[in-house]
Amino acid sequence: MMKRIVSGMITAVAVFSFVGLSWAGMVMGELTKIDGSFYVVKDKDGKEHRIHFDNSTQKTGEVKAGVHVEVDDANGHAKSIKVMEMKMEKK
Repeated sequence: MMKRIVSGMITAVAVFSFVGLSWAGMVMGELTKIDGSFYVVKDKDGKEHRIHFDNSTQKTGEVKAGVHVEVDDANGHAKSIKVMEMKMEKK
């Protein structure tokens, strides 16, 4: 009986660890809009990410709609947002 309980707990921790990992990471793309306390970022694949921010979010550069950004996303909350400089392509 005890082995089943311990095994179930280990399985639950493993599953929740993977769920947490799937939400965390860097999001890069165009900041399409600032909606209340959320950044809406469209990545290179066209997927929109809605990421919460507040006074604890560290900002680098002039954060406004239309700029390209890199967001450190921790479970749907922006730990930081950095405006990326776009390099002009030579033709």
